[in-house]
Amino acid sequence: MDSLEKTLKGIKAPLVLDIATGNGNFAGLLRKEYQGIGTIIGIDISQKGLGKFREVLKNIGNMLPVCMDSSEMAFPDESLDMVCISNSLHHMANLDDTLKEMMRVLRHGGYFLVSEMYCDNQTEAQMTHVLMHEWWASIDALHRVPHFSTFPRKKILHMLEELGLDEMITDDYSSLDSDPMDKEVIDHLNGAIDTYISRTQDIEDNSELLKRGEELRRRLHRIGFHGATSLAVLGKKP
Repeated sequence: MDSLEKTLKGIKAPLVLDIATGNGNFAGLLRKEYQGIGTIIGIDISQKGLGKFREVLKNIGNMLPVCMDSSEMAFPDESLDMVCISNSLHHMANLDDTLKEMMRVLRHGGYFLVSEMYCDNQTEAQMTHVLMHEWWASIDALHRVPHFSTFPRKKILHMLEELGLDEMITDDYSSLDSDPMDKEVIDHLNGAIDTYISRTQDIEDNSELLKRGEELRRRLHRIGFHGATSLAVLGKKP
């Protein structure tokens, strides 16, 4: 990520908006790694998620959690120096509206940053992640939690190109150096499978979901797990 990393290190963005901030991990990374990043407003539609944000980032200054729907934001036009979203495009029930709102609130010359895992061109161990995510999303959707399939890489890039961003930089990143059969990771994911299986108990005719869960468990123990490759895109609003 040399070109993108170099650009981020040179950015001056006094006021930043992080969409679907959740526990604030991405916002915290930006705040700690890049000196030009100022105050970060982290918005999320979930008050529960923002509670984790406050706990995780309580010792980091200039971090403001706000409960807000990203498809209908309360910020004035062109009021922010950077807008960003990490691994949450596939959580947006009204994705087109969210992207339009992100462009609306971003000032001209401001930075638009996206980081998103994609579903194609993955190794076998990474496909374990992709397939597990698909299963998790299926169960979440049945509980009316906004969670959808991840996009192919070309689809993500096309969506962002349609926004008309200038000076776009793209980078793909992954971490394939770790052992895909790492016991701690396998145990953690076994626990995640158990959690989601328990969430199917109130779903009528859950046999297919249970079958998929156990197939994924067998795959996990046979092939292992690596996180899926993500696409990072940085551009400027004209």
